[in-house]
Amino acid sequence: MSDNSSFGSTVKFGHNVKTLFRWTGSTYRLVWKEFIIYTMAYIGLSIVYDFALDDDGKKGFEDISAYCSKYTSSLPIILLLGFFTSTSMQRWFSLVHSMPGTTRVIASFVMSIKEGQPEGYQIVEQYSRWIVLGWALTFRLICKPLKRVFPTLVSLENAGLLLPHERLQLESEIASNHPIVVVQWNLALLKRCNRQGMFMDFSDYQRNQDNLMTFKKSCGDTIKFAAKNIPFALIQAVTITVYSYGLASLMARQLTDEHTPTSFTIRYFPVLNAFQYFLYYLWLQFGRLAAYPFSDDENDIDIKRLLQAHVDDAVRWQSLYSSPGLTEQIVSHSLHNSSHEWMVNSFTLVRSKVWLKLIRLNQKNLACPKAQRGLISEPLANGNNQESALM
Repeated sequence: MSDNSSFGSTVKFGHNVKTLFRWTGSTYRLVWKEFIIYTMAYIGLSIVYDFALDDDGKKGFEDISAYCSKYTSSLPIILLLGFFTSTSMQRWFSLVHSMPGTTRVIASFVMSIKEGQPEGYQIVEQYSRWIVLGWALTFRLICKPLKRVFPTLVSLENAGLLLPHERLQLESEIASNHPIVVVQWNLALLKRCNRQGMFMDFSDYQRNQDNLMTFKKSCGDTIKFAAKNIPFALIQAVTITVYSYGLASLMARQLTDEHTPTSFTIRYFPVLNAFQYFLYYLWLQFGRLAAYPFSDDENDIDIKRLLQAHVDDAVRWQSLYSSPGLTEQIVSHSLHNSSHEWMVNSFTLVRSKVWLKLIRLNQKNLACPKAQRGLISEPLANGNNQESALM
């Protein structure tokens, strides 16, 4: 038992060390340039103080250093950073939860269309394409990397997400209304399918309509959260505060006598000053990343990869209607050759774990004083009732 625990502790320690020295997506990648600039400026000021100033200059330098020290202690930097970061993270969570998904709305439509319809595959393909198109048009409004991939509606047409006559109609609308227009196309397609009796059940029309309106609401919420960004004045105020603290901390350093053991370290290695400042700087960077998560940074949401994933999912759901033979063969073969050994093995595993727990409880019961044996529940404390407790 102790060997297993020590092995688990070793693995956990190794994982923590690996995480600590990871470069991709790390805090080191966010601050390494600024850290080099800060260190060079700090050492440069130390060289100026030690070798370029006379006694009167050093006296003035020390006065400025003392003034900067009082200035840094009076800044409400923690209050501003806390408010800014909490606001950014709340907005980030709201934005992530409001992001639309395509799987539910496409899968519900595919599974509700009757098989063998004359235009069944074309309708399923068009419905799925319009859902993915609405998703792409939504994030094209708020995501600059996706905007660079599809700068115009012609680029969407070249990618196969848009047809020429559809592009002409979208060009007559403003860009912010493009996702709504595509949803209207799908609503008209649902009405046509209902009029032609293509749904398996009379309730499928209403259910698909509800899913489509939920998709529309998610697209609208995503645009709303991205458009109503955090006020620029707040970001500017926090940025000025952090950078002014960093500039002041270059001078607000403790000047020691030349013969103290730590004088060289304090003058030429800004360990404590840099550590405190870059904690604030990282806090600011996290707030900025959360305020706009659709950029090109590796910590941002990869919208281009998400779009490709939605396209792949749509193609798979279309194949479930167009060529269901392979899937039906797998289901039929599994039904006729089903194995229940997994159930027996799982029950045996659970039963063995329960017995081990009962044995340990009985061992604790034997080790307990007589006055404390009543604390153990009766079915588990009584060895004759172990089978009834298991059941």
